[in-house]
Formats: sequence, C-alpha cells, structure tokens
Amino acid sequence: MARRLLRTLAAALLVAGLSTALLPAAAVSAAPGSAAPGGSAAPAPPTTLSGQVRGGDILYGVGGGRCIVGFTVPGGFLATSVCGPVGTTITNGTGAAVGQVAASSYPQIGYLLVHLNPGWVPVGQVRTAGGNVAVKGATAVPVGGVVCRSGPTSGWRCGPVTGLNHTVNFPGGAVHGLTRVNICAEQGEVGAPYLSTSGQAQGVHVGGSGNCLTGGTSYFLPVRPALAAYGVALLTS
Repeated sequence: MARRLLRTLAAALLVAGLSTALLPAAAVSAAPGSAAPGGSAAPAPPTTLSGQVRGGDILYGVGGGRCIVGFTVPGGFLATSVCGPVGTTITNGTGAAVGQVAASSYPQIGYLLVHLNPGWVPVGQVRTAGGNVAVKGATAVPVGGVVCRSGPTSGWRCGPVTGLNHTVNFPGGAVHGLTRVNICAEQGEVGAPYLSTSGQAQGVHVGGSGNCLTGGTSYFLPVRPALAAYGVALLTS
C-alpha cells in the first residue's frame, strides 16, 4: 500500500513538472510586486503585445517619411497629414505595422487620424529626451502665454505665443488658423507636439523661419479643431 502511494505521488509530481515546463514564462509568473514560487521576485509580464504610443514618438508613413505622433486619442493618435493619405500603413523603426490612417487632409497640410493595430496602446503623454510629460487637457494658451515643443531635432524648446489665427503660404498651399510662437525649429520637426507649461495640449508643428542658432519663429496647427472635426477625445494622464 505504501509503495503504491509513493508511485502515485511520484507520477503526479512528474506530470506537474512537465506541465509547468510547457507553459509560457508569463503564465507562471507571479503578479507584479508579489513573490514567485520559491520566494524570489517575479518579473511582470508585458502589458501589450507590441508597445505603447505617445506624443513625440517617431514613426514612418507614406514613402517611408517621418511621421511624428502629435497627441493620442482612444485607439489611435493625431498627427500631421504629411504622414499620408487614408489607408497608409504607419510603421515603427523596425518596420512593424503600428496602425493605418483613417482620416487625412493629405496632400493639403492639416491633421490626420491613425487607428492603432491590436497590441499597440496609446498613452496620454508626450515623450521628451528628459522623460514623459503628462497631457492634462487641451485648454488653449492666449497670446503672451508660454508653450513648449518636444522636437526630435531641437529638443524641448519653450517660448511665448505671439499670434493666433494666422495664414501662412507653404509650398503645398496656404494654411489657415495657425498659432505663431517665438520658438526656433530645425529640419525634420513637422508634427512635433506643443504643450503649455501646465500640460495642456496646444497643437502640432507645421513650419517656421530661422533656426536654433540665430533664432526663429514657428507655427502650429491648434489641436482643438482637429478633436472636434474627427469626433475624438484627447487622452490624458
């Protein structure tokens, strides 16, 4: 009887060991912050299949051109129309498909809306070289107020708003309703997001004059009209 019990127990332990070995590592991990079997700390499993998307992230659109994330919305994000026409696949630096353009003013300069693919999670923040900045809302800053831009070339730059509702003639045509700011910019920053010093989303960069050696002026598309036009809400954190 005792021998039969020992054989049964040994078989049960063998089956349990094989079953555990066949499970993915995440399936046998303890919950974040808790102890794994044996008392050692277990790593938390990834929260998404692919990754998170924040304002300021550099992605790629039509023709492999740079597509900077402006601000995130539920299930997607807003960016400038330079990312491409409706149906364009947006990819990351490794070529993975992040999402598709669902609405766009392309080829005219304006906004577009991207719907993210499953596994990509939008976060209500803007990425900067010094860390992520929380987006708190979309209250517009008046003339004289200070805004900051997270640019991939010039970095985090701040300056006062010097004008509202400007029309600027770009090579692709005139763009109306722009906000003018006393902030320099460099090449490759179209689409970079602007925030107020209190974390209020302001808009995305579309161009300017000068550079960051001699100084310059920049223009951005306000974000509130785009939110209303596409019927989406800003993600905050």
